[in-house]
Amino acid sequence: MQILFSFIMVMLGASIGSFLSVVIPRLKYREKGIVTGRSKCQHCKNTLSAKELIPLVSYIFLQGKCRYCKAKIGLWYPMIELFTAASFLLVFSKWNPLESNPEMSPLILWLTFLLFLIYATILIGTFFYDLKYMEVPDALLVPGIILALTATILPTTPVLIDALIGSLIPLGFFGLQIIISKGKWMGLGDLRIGVFMGLILGWESVIVALILSYLIGAIVSSYILLSQKGTLKTRIPFAPFLVIGTFISIFLGKNLIDWYLKIIHFS
Repeated sequence: MQILFSFIMVMLGASIGSFLSVVIPRLKYREKGIVTGRSKCQHCKNTLSAKELIPLVSYIFLQGKCRYCKAKIGLWYPMIELFTAASFLLVFSKWNPLESNPEMSPLILWLTFLLFLIYATILIGTFFYDLKYMEVPDALLVPGIILALTATILPTTPVLIDALIGSLIPLGFFGLQIIISKGKWMGLGDLRIGVFMGLILGWESVIVALILSYLIGAIVSSYILLSQKGTLKTRIPFAPFLVIGTFISIFLGKNLIDWYLKIIHFS
């Protein structure tokens, strides 16, 4: 049963990722039929059939090319499907609703499981939207912030005061950088990501997420400079680093905090 449900999570995640890959450009360009519109090739505009839209499988079967015009299909599509599938599997591994948990009722466990599937979808959507367009999607984050505030009633999420303090930390930190740099270092969209991060993580784990985000960002930026793939003036979207830091904190935040406290204790 566990293996079957894991497979279902991978397929569901890949399907949601496929949906995001279509919705993201429609949100950007405010196209009609954001949710219900038929998928088309971005080059020849031919409507794609169901067998051409099977997550991951169709890309491999078509060898990364459009069936009609033979134009290359960007890696964007399989990557977002793969990342979403992996995140859904991780959520299932952490909040497995099929296992009995003496610390919470089955209803709370299922609600938590579904809640973090939605969080994962919002985070993945934000990651790829900013990576593609250097913008942060309010259409994803604003509902996410409202959901995260409401979800503080669950015993498995940060309590309201913890969530609010958690949201104020990145809000103040990012806001100060925006003021100092006059918007050159960060944008207002990063403020909304920071609020969302704080609400779902709480104040302790959001600090871990911020540290990890800047550390990963510094490593990637250094690589881009050293490999001569960019200059000091090259714009690098920061939301993907925040998303990665948030994911790590969701699954390993408490462990990292405990590990750090043990180091301090023995030093």
